[in-house]
Amino acid sequence: MKILLAATAAVGLLSAPQIAFAAPAPQTVNISVSADGLDLTRPTDMRRFRNRIADAAAEACDPSDRMITTPMPDYRCRRAAIASVEPMVQELAQAARTGTMARR
Repeated sequence: MKILLAATAAVGLLSAPQIAFAAPAPQTVNISVSADGLDLTRPTDMRRFRNRIADAAAEACDPSDRMITTPMPDYRCRRAAIASVEPMVQELAQAARTGTMARR
């Protein structure tokens, strides 16, 4: 039986420590990433879900409106953002395999 997780049961928090242009301290950015339409028991759908997370991390870490002199991607920020949600991704995958709902 396929288990589909709705957007409300998706990873609701992508914490991306992002260095703001004029701020001395990192910011925390919250972005919702949907698992809607994906069956997290399937490896191909897990890859799609992780790709969505990576895209959201790129958006959070390298916003198009950022005022910078060199438009280089912030790979360190992206890695930190992806790593910060990996425990929740694992929890969602486990919940999909066991047929239970995740906490968020």
